[in-house]
Amino acid sequence: MFKRKFKSKNKKPGKIGKQADVSDVQITLLKNAVASTIGPDVVGIVELLSGRKNVNEFTIAEKLKLTINQTRNILYKLSDEGLVSFVRKKDKKNGGWYTYFWTLETGKSFESLKKVLGDKIEALEKELEKRKQERFYYCKNCDLEYNEEDALHALFVCAECGDVLELKDNDKFIDEASSELEKFRKDLAVINEEVEKLAKKSDEALVRKIKKEEKNKKIERAVRRKEREKEKAKLKKKEEKLNPKTKVKVLKTKKKAKGIKKTPKKTKKRGK
Repeated sequence: MFKRKFKSKNKKPGKIGKQADVSDVQITLLKNAVASTIGPDVVGIVELLSGRKNVNEFTIAEKLKLTINQTRNILYKLSDEGLVSFVRKKDKKNGGWYTYFWTLETGKSFESLKKVLGDKIEALEKELEKRKQERFYYCKNCDLEYNEEDALHALFVCAECGDVLELKDNDKFIDEASSELEKFRKDLAVINEEVEKLAKKSDEALVRKIKKEEKNKKIERAVRRKEREKEKAKLKKKEEKLNPKTKVKVLKTKKKAKGIKKTPKKTKKRGK
């Protein structure tokens, strides 16, 4: 099977569609979502896709200065996580190859980031609680840490070098972990706020769509009604052409009916 080659040299970058309004906060969150999924090296893809729909994969490769295969590998990984979606179209002019057009799924990206942050918060809360309640020991030489139970089994001696274990001061870890936990919670609050904005925007778009559909249905019904009326008028004319005598007879009957004067009925007077 022949492989389609993508040459980036001497080729002008493809055009990208107009970008919708996307806040800096959303861009940052989307970059974090991509970074947490496949690494920080490819977060540039967010700026290419955010606020746009159906971006050509060759244009993405050109902008990122990557081969088409490298670009597809990145996009497939994001697709597996539900962060992007695609449609494909057959290029009949170039041998019938399929070209993929990609869209960044902002809502799903936020949900993915929410899950990542939620897991981090949960793990950090457990570790923080553990550090507050338990004691830990460590070896200076080997930089190994033991919980109290393991240290007791080892007779408070390092299993690697034989040095005596020292009690670890948890205060520094607790302070750092508490600060990090606070930061994660703030980030999560920001994400929740953005998710609410997206949901509201989506609901408004749905309402507009429903109203538009209802309006179109009314127009369609009016058009069909006019068509039926026209069809009835045509049939009536056709019948009149086929039976002209009937029309004349009806007209005469109407004229006679107009010429006849109605005489009032005489009422008999009752005797006293």
